[in-house]
Amino acid sequence: MRIGVTGIYASGKGTVCSFFEELGAVVIDTDIVARDIVNPGTRGLKEIINTFGTDYIDGNGCLMRREFANYIFADPKLVEQLNAITHPLILEESLKQSDGPDIFMMNTPLLFESGFHTYMYKNIVVTADENSVIERGMKRDNITADEIKARLNFQIPLKEKIKRADYIIDNTKSLENTKRQVLELSNTLNT
Repeated sequence: MRIGVTGIYASGKGTVCSFFEELGAVVIDTDIVARDIVNPGTRGLKEIINTFGTDYIDGNGCLMRREFANYIFADPKLVEQLNAITHPLILEESLKQSDGPDIFMMNTPLLFESGFHTYMYKNIVVTADENSVIERGMKRDNITADEIKARLNFQIPLKEKIKRADYIIDNTKSLENTKRQVLELSNTLNT
């Protein structure tokens, strides 16, 4: 059983998934998969180089992720080009990793934007207010509020994600409150 977990940037998807993992689910984080598919020598990195050139490749053949992200998120057409390369590769690898009898929590920020939701049994949206996500994102990723807002501009607004969700977990209060919601939902999914 694949369960999609999404929300806006830094809303707490990873926290929610870690609570599900404590309850026995297997977590697949598509952000990690996204990094893996652009490692040196991969098809993903080769396609990025073919499309965007080598300006954002360092001396070790690695993608300079932050600089590349700032370049890409400045232009919607570039985002579309990158997504056309990476989304199919991320989906392919994520489906391969989630082939089995377990419950798989697919932590993916672009669940609906990428179409991944159609491969899931159910979809969860983790909510948090924008001020909290900007504060969390700045601390966690050491990036600016403007960089976070640029990324949010390429995500479906939270209100729209909520409309598309099968379940919603509110991560604006305490971790204990979030954990309680995860436990209740886990019980629902396991029945």
